[in-house]
Amino acid sequence: MDNKEIQIISQVCAKIAADLTVKDEDTQVTADRFGILLSLVQEMVFDSINSRTNGTADVVQMVQKSFPSAKEVTANSQGFTVTVQGEQYGDLPAWLLAACQRDGVTRVFDNRNQLAENPKRPWFKAVGQDKAYWEPKGRARK
Repeated sequence: MDNKEIQIISQVCAKIAADLTVKDEDTQVTADRFGILLSLVQEMVFDSINSRTNGTADVVQMVQKSFPSAKEVTANSQGFTVTVQGEQYGDLPAWLLAACQRDGVTRVFDNRNQLAENPKRPWFKAVGQDKAYWEPKGRARK
C-alpha cells in the first residue's frame, strides 16, 4: 500500500473510533478513550488487510464487495477518480469531474434522481465537505 492509501484507511479508522467513543464531560477522558479505540481499530483493520490481501487490487476488491453500490470513474489520464457514494444515476459529466479535481473532492452523492421534485437541489454533493455542484448554466439537460 502507498502512503495515500494508508492515510485514507487511517481516516476511516479515526471515524470509526470517534463513533465508538463514549463522550464524557471531561475532555481528557474522552480523548484517552478515543486514543485507545483508534489504536485498536487501526490494528484490527491493518491486520485484516495484511492477512487477506496480496496488494492494492485485493483491497479494492474487498471495498467493492463491502460497498457494492459505490462506483468509481476515472476523470483524466493522471488517474484522478471520483467515487459516487450510494446510487449513481447515469454517467458522471465531464464538468463534474473537472470541478471535483479542481476542488480536491473525491467522493460525491448523486442527487439527479431528485431534480424533478426540487430543481434547485444540487446535482451532486461532496461527501463530508461543504461543496455542491450544479450543471453549468447554458448546458442542455440530458
